Amino acid sequence: MNLRLIKILLLAFPVLVFAQEKRYELTTLDFVGNKFISSNDLASAIYSKESPGWLSQFVNKFTSIGGKAIFFDSLLIKSDLDILNSYYRSKGFFKAKLKSNFVLNNKNNEAKLTYLIDEGMPVFFRSITVKGCENIGKEFEAVVLEYSKVDTNRVYEDAIVEDKIKFGLTYLKNNGFMQAVVQKPKVIIDTVHSSKADVEIIYSPGRRYKISDIYVVRTGSGFDKIEDSLIKELVGLRVGDWYSNSDIQRAQVRLFRTNLFQSAAIYSVISDTIANKVPLSINTDIGLMNDLSPEMIMNNEDNTFNLGAGINYNRKNFLGGARKLTVGTSIAAQNISQFIKQPSLTDTTFYGYFDARAALEQPFWFGLPISIKLESYYTLQRRLSEGYNAKLFGARLAFDFELPPYVYLNTLNTYLNIERTEYNYKQEYLVRLAKTFFRVNSGLLFPGYIGDRLNTLIDSASVFFVDQQLKTKAFASTNTILGANFGANKTNDFLYPTSGYSLSFLIEDANSVAYLFSKIFGVDFNRPQSFKSAVTAAWYPNVYNSNTDALGIKLKVGNIFTYRGDKINIPMSQRLYSGGSNSVRGWGTRELVPERSLVNFNNLNQEDLEALFLRGAATGGFFLFEGSLETRHKFLGNLGAAFFIDYGNTWNDYSEFRYDQLAVSAGFGFRFYTEFIPFRIDFGLKTLDPAYRRNMFKKRFWKEVLQIHIGIGEAF
Repeated sequence: MNLRLIKILLLAFPVLVFAQEKRYELTTLDFVGNKFISSNDLASAIYSKESPGWLSQFVNKFTSIGGKAIFFDSLLIKSDLDILNSYYRSKGFFKAKLKSNFVLNNKNNEAKLTYLIDEGMPVFFRSITVKGCENIGKEFEAVVLEYSKVDTNRVYEDAIVEDKIKFGLTYLKNNGFMQAVVQKPKVIIDTVHSSKADVEIIYSPGRRYKISDIYVVRTGSGFDKIEDSLIKELVGLRVGDWYSNSDIQRAQVRLFRTNLFQSAAIYSVISDTIANKVPLSINTDIGLMNDLSPEMIMNNEDNTFNLGAGINYNRKNFLGGARKLTVGTSIAAQNISQFIKQPSLTDTTFYGYFDARAALEQPFWFGLPISIKLESYYTLQRRLSEGYNAKLFGARLAFDFELPPYVYLNTLNTYLNIERTEYNYKQEYLVRLAKTFFRVNSGLLFPGYIGDRLNTLIDSASVFFVDQQLKTKAFASTNTILGANFGANKTNDFLYPTSGYSLSFLIEDANSVAYLFSKIFGVDFNRPQSFKSAVTAAWYPNVYNSNTDALGIKLKVGNIFTYRGDKINIPMSQRLYSGGSNSVRGWGTRELVPERSLVNFNNLNQEDLEALFLRGAATGGFFLFEGSLETRHKFLGNLGAAFFIDYGNTWNDYSEFRYDQLAVSAGFGFRFYTEFIPFRIDFGLKTLDPAYRRNMFKKRFWKEVLQIHIGIGEAF
């Protein structure tokens, strides 16, 4: 008998070895019968994975993009079924029944795995009972009880229970109950009579603690440059305050924002607790207070090789108070050899630019968590190819407010910008700009003229225009902008939101500060005073019920109105534009502007001149309306795709708005997602052009229809 068994094993051994070596690629992973939970969510939960396509496998051989082939493993099926059963129970489907089925294709060495699902009816919440908070104070108990209430029309989910437990535990730890814990919730399911769930949550809050003392431990190369008192002031924690987890976390963020510390951490010394008091220990590793960073400048600005150098100096804890002083300067020349022979910025043979900047940052203001930055700059430009010299000098004062937790607004910053620009132009430069403009618009301005007659007319018209209309070759203006940005981000993910919404508000007042000073000091003031507002809203309805697919809807409205002076004198750089990689993607940056341009020829800076003459009078508008509808999908790991429809335009006044003047574009794009930010390329098609209403299929595709954008981050 034993001899016969040995013979059978010897004959079967090659077959077993061959079977072990033969592998089947899992080309199909299906879920059949699921209605309430998407196949994508189920697939992401289990161990078995569908093999990527041939293209993904091919690309993966040469790059980190895509993926390798995945082979079928029948031993994973039991684990997958256990996971799926647990997943369905966590979603309230306690009666779900699951089976598996697989088919092996010996011809192509492929496998198909199918999970057959009978979800059954879901279980709904009936009640959530909270215990353990009866003796900690009515005000605390009331908050925990209020948040623990549940809608009895909602299907039971573990995530809902966990959210309520997380809130209660966080709330207790932020209000002195440092050692609060919670037991595993008890869930009682009545599947016989009413299909209802009763949940019991039991907290153990423990004692309520106050901060008894704050110790500071300093290490690092700069440990003797920072005082304990400054570190305590930065964290904002006080002896006698109730212990708060959120306050400690925010205190650590404040320490890192100063750039003084290589590392910083705050610990509660539980071993030293006495009665209801606990000390805190602030452990810091302090770096150097001074650093100098040189830089080499090489670029091709103005289609000319520029070579230069720059240097930046940082002084940390400048004059105490954790202030940081940054001073930087840079210089670049188009003709470096000439500059080396005679290093003078005033020399007429020097062409390039010189820039100097200084910034002072302070992490708090009068003990409040308000970050302040004051920056000033001076730039001198001498442009050989353009034929102009420019001086730009100004200052910016910005306040960044640290908002308390659990408030609606997430961000708030205000700023004041003051800039003086002075341009001096050469006669030939202005004439050249005018010639370009007249030549582009010759059919409209000089109908019937061609050849030499047209060239002669353009030459004379350009000289006449510069001498009579511009009148001066020097332009100067001073503008002050007082503004604020604030908003709320209520999405589930900052980089790739799939649900929630976000709101962003911008308000700016131009020149009211300058007007006030002109009245105080009795000087002339001829700049317009205006008010700009813009609202951007984005909504992500979770229609796909997936963390890899998202639908986004954006709407943006902006308006500028003047309350003193003429809006025709508002600089083009401060006006509203549509079109571009974050706007209507069928058009280039700032291409969608009002048909009727508002411009004052006697009050143009260099940017305005080039915008007017070289870019077809793109002078910007004063009312903006635009929006987008975009569906996003991740695939092949870090790769993704998007399909979008954008619409929008600008007008000179909100009363001129018309729906039939909206520009509409449709297109698609690809994404590469990194850990920090996505990179994207979008292909936008002009589907409806209000300026040229010809059928898009009768236009030149590459020149008149397609617009390509490369960007960082999502479009919204």
